[in-house]
Amino acid sequence: MKFLLDLLFRVLQLFTEPYFLLFLAVVIIALLKRENKRKKLRIGIGISVVLIIIFIGNGFLGKLISGYLQNSYIKTSEINKTAAQKPVIVVLGGGVVDISNTEKLHTMSYSRIVTAYQLYHEFQEKNIPCKIIISGKGRGHTSEAELFSENFKKMGVPDSDIIKEDKSMNTYQNAKFSSPIVKKMAPTNVYLVTSGFHMKRSVALFQIFGLKPIPLASDFIDTEITVFPNSYKCCIYFCYA
Repeated sequence: MKFLLDLLFRVLQLFTEPYFLLFLAVVIIALLKRENKRKKLRIGIGISVVLIIIFIGNGFLGKLISGYLQNSYIKTSEINKTAAQKPVIVVLGGGVVDISNTEKLHTMSYSRIVTAYQLYHEFQEKNIPCKIIISGKGRGHTSEAELFSENFKKMGVPDSDIIKEDKSMNTYQNAKFSSPIVKKMAPTNVYLVTSGFHMKRSVALFQIFGLKPIPLASDFIDTEITVFPNSYKCCIYFCYA
């Protein structure tokens, strides 16, 4: 079952790639032309692709999707932290950038670090033992887990409270590889820290692997609807996807 889910996730991930979708549209049009299919059908597909790009680029779909993905996680202050006696905080990696052969965390990663640390610090002040699990390998030479760990240590989190899961390459694997670690620790509460747009599918995937994490969104993204499309809003849409 889990193998099929892994395969399905990889297939769906392919259909969120903009270059693949454009390539697929070109191939379909070319095949229809070769088979002498109706010209109107080819034109219809072409217009559909253009309209999709326009609606993505002007922020309409981004606005719609951001509300669906994020609205449930805006009121993070209402999370019950007093009942936790053996909490675990799972932080998902936010990407690594390579600039001049120097690997640094992606911008959104820092909001996740700050949010996780704030929660960790609250537990420390109440003398409640807490562990932080950092999940993510990323595509660089240095894993996201290692880079996150370095930042947490600079903020005063001891190495004994940090657990690095450095094999996962995507959200599905975040849940797959982190869940066994969490289950062995048998915590009373599991807090999941990631970006608002990323939270809904993250929670769903962790539930598949038998966990019921408490969502704690670290940041939110919004788009404005404009007359003319731009590349930034296209990037935001595919980031949601």
